[in-house]
Amino acid sequence: MTLADILRPKAAADQEQEAENVSAETPAMLSAKVIAVWGSAGSGKTTMAVNIGFEMSSMDLRVLIIDADSYRPSIAACLGLTEPGPGITALLRLARTSRLSIEELYRLTEEIQFGKKSLRVLTGLNAPSRWPELDAESISTLIQFSREHFDVVVIDVSSELEQGLVSSGSDISRNSSTRAIIEQADFALGLFAADPVGLNRFLWDCRNTDFEFWPVANRVRASTIGKNPDRQLKDTMHRLARLEIKAVIAEDASATDLSLLKAQPLCLCAKNSKTRESIRLLSLDLLDAS
Repeated sequence: MTLADILRPKAAADQEQEAENVSAETPAMLSAKVIAVWGSAGSGKTTMAVNIGFEMSSMDLRVLIIDADSYRPSIAACLGLTEPGPGITALLRLARTSRLSIEELYRLTEEIQFGKKSLRVLTGLNAPSRWPELDAESISTLIQFSREHFDVVVIDVSSELEQGLVSSGSDISRNSSTRAIIEQADFALGLFAADPVGLNRFLWDCRNTDFEFWPVANRVRASTIGKNPDRQLKDTMHRLARLEIKAVIAEDASATDLSLLKAQPLCLCAKNSKTRESIRLLSLDLLDAS
């Protein structure tokens, strides 16, 4: 059974009633945390964003996961959502026309229930050519609005940071949305694959960073790094970039393969895996950080 199979769609009347109930509740504290998941291509950003979102939701927090990757949006596929709808472009259109409301947000996001917990997912672009619709101003409006109604907002962003890239059909900078999200986020994760290629790629990408981030080593295993991979990675990162690795995510190939097969986060299909435990500890660190 996939996560899409356990998704429980609600009738329009039920969704409207739920939105009204949420509107009547005390809004989330203004210090609601926004976490941007950035990193090198192939580092596992989307999987990380999804799993952090589910871990925090399991802690009784109101969580919204947003797919804002303007190059390769993948959260819908990761969660087995075969008919995700208009997603982020529809909400941003409402933001541009000052019509963004909690009722519309509930209508245009997917609610995923697991056990007695639930979270909401805003899926990404449904066509690559629509990236200019992810303009920085509308993105900023959506983030500020989401802060008022959720405890945690986890945003999957593109790997690309180069500035000044425009197309013939738009004067919007290609990567402006990613930079706007990272600028407004309380924390940005810098994810990289823990192997020689992934580390080299990440160090190259760091040349375009002008913001603070938490370096996170993903898929750490001795078979690609050698003995004591955690220590070797931390020493190498400090020596080459003067960066301190904030978290080391242990590799558990069988668990992550099962997660992909079932389109479920690790807390549902492999709750005892060492990869899940590493992500759970990272989630706790993010919640505790100020």
